[in-house]
Amino acid sequence: MPFPLAQYIAWFEENEEKIQQDFFHFLRFSSISTDPLHHKECLKTADWLSSYLRDIGMKTELLKSPGLPVVFADSGTKGASIPSVLLYHHYDVQPVDPVDLWTSDPFSPRLDGGCIFARGASDNKGQCFITLTALKAMGQLTRDLPLQIKLFIEGEEESGGAGTYVVLKEKKDLLKADFLCVVDFDLAAPDQPSIAMGYRGLAAFEIECINAQTDMHSGVHGGIALNPIHILTDIIAKLRDETGKITIPHFYDGIDPLSAEEKEKLDLSFDEKKYREEFGVGAFCQEKGVSLREANWLRPTIEVNGLWGGYTGAGFKTVIPAKAYAKISCRLVPGQDPDKIEKHFTEFLVQNTPKGAEIRIKWHHGAKAYRASFDSLLVAAVSKSMEDVFQKPCHYTLCGGSVPIVKDLAEAVGGDVALFGFALDTDNIHAPNEHFRWECFKKGFLTIARLLWELAEQGKKKP
Repeated sequence: MPFPLAQYIAWFEENEEKIQQDFFHFLRFSSISTDPLHHKECLKTADWLSSYLRDIGMKTELLKSPGLPVVFADSGTKGASIPSVLLYHHYDVQPVDPVDLWTSDPFSPRLDGGCIFARGASDNKGQCFITLTALKAMGQLTRDLPLQIKLFIEGEEESGGAGTYVVLKEKKDLLKADFLCVVDFDLAAPDQPSIAMGYRGLAAFEIECINAQTDMHSGVHGGIALNPIHILTDIIAKLRDETGKITIPHFYDGIDPLSAEEKEKLDLSFDEKKYREEFGVGAFCQEKGVSLREANWLRPTIEVNGLWGGYTGAGFKTVIPAKAYAKISCRLVPGQDPDKIEKHFTEFLVQNTPKGAEIRIKWHHGAKAYRASFDSLLVAAVSKSMEDVFQKPCHYTLCGGSVPIVKDLAEAVGGDVALFGFALDTDNIHAPNEHFRWECFKKGFLTIARLLWELAEQGKKKP
């Protein structure tokens, strides 16, 4: 039986005002998981999600953890021949700093120029609410769908996920499903459907360099005491050579490259002119012999995310700081082990620190890269659903970012995995004025509904 696309389009248009009202309510929660001051707001968000899911017919449970709870929901549809799917989302968001660069309150959502502006509008509340809206529509339009639908909506994706990992270990049996959909990725373009076939891993560090008991007068002590900012910047300068290659010994050990056949399936195109216009980037850090898209998807990187020390206020203060700090992260590719990267990175820093100075390295968190199968039934179903909605062939991409929980979640679920979403790389994710195109929301709604229908149809074909 074909999917009644026109019926779902009509439902969306009839309920559009209510959909936006509920979405705005979701966005008003300041669910910043990394900030303890917002802990209560995160809990309120989880409670609201549970209530909303119950109202649309799902059985819900808050899975407690040492940190923030996971909102788990189940349609309750079961049977020997009925397939099951688990959809992953997160309800927490990034901090909003710098607030002065926002054109409106980050937690007072507004619709402007066809976009919803708010923190979390795209990452990941917008994508999450796409799924919730699709489930609500299906409950009203397509009763008794032969598909068990589960939701796993965590609250710590933006803060390392320590509590969520505990839930994964304790609730493995609850999470088993034939399919896992991670709806937390981007489209190639507003009118171009795409599936992410993997993402890079992560290793994050905070560094403190100490070379005195207190800040010192730069005239009295300049030329005698070595400045810890100089120490850190000298070390950072040594992290890459003139070809863009990372110089940490053993950094590239174990890398598992894509096969030529797999690489051929990827859309590796990159519009440098468009990128310059959209992001205002003037210079590129391309690794020699590697295209820009390959450098972002297939190669590991090391980045300085923050560097500070001494006086940074208004005016001038001539000091040699006692301490300097840096935050550095690595994006890793399949085959690289974050724990080994930590070891090699630490050794590199210690070996390059001048005698007498002290270097302290704090390990924040790490995650391995993940790569999905090009040949899975689920990837084919997602591709078909997107193509029906967008009326364009689906492209296969990779993601330069990380969704750390996916690898462990995939092992717990045990089924086929597909990574996709409806955000855009121009949505200002993690930045001021984050937004989400309402056009992408609508297409996402239709795609999720179409996909769930397709998976149910696949179940009917089982012997």
